[in-house]
Amino acid sequence: MSFWRREYFWPAVLIVLGVYFLLSNLGWLTWLRADLVWPLLLVALGLWLILRRART
Repeated sequence: MSFWRREYFWPAVLIVLGVYFLLSNLGWLTWLRADLVWPLLLVALGLWLILRRART
């Protein structure tokens, strides 16, 4: 059973985003700016989609 199966991927993304916003609101992530993080996440998602398609 792979973690990256479709039924586990999006819930995991939502959990990570929720934890990020919670820690950010608590002031624990003042060094990690959201305006820099979301473009990196989009790039990572794009790379993941390209690599996934290249493997099949």
